[in-house]
Amino acid sequence: MSAWSDSDRAARLPRTWPTIRRRVLRCDPTCRVCWSAPATEVDHIVPGDDHRETNLQGICSPCHASKSGREGGRAARPRADHPNRIPV
Repeated sequence: MSAWSDSDRAARLPRTWPTIRRRVLRCDPTCRVCWSAPATEVDHIVPGDDHRETNLQGICSPCHASKSGREGGRAARPRADHPNRIPV
């Protein structure tokens, strides 16, 4: 099963995503996180749907998986001030 199989992320990408992706990877051939591996993926610096190139960076697959996992974990954690939060 693909990591994107239960996500609408691909549908939210702009029609021009393949061109944007190629341009970002051409500008960032080396991962902008670890600076030691080839960039193979395009990452949104600030998570969300801002697909402007100023919010995109080339990143290697392991760094992208790690960054996305951290972001997903933060999004899934209940906020301390949420009214439906169950105390731990």
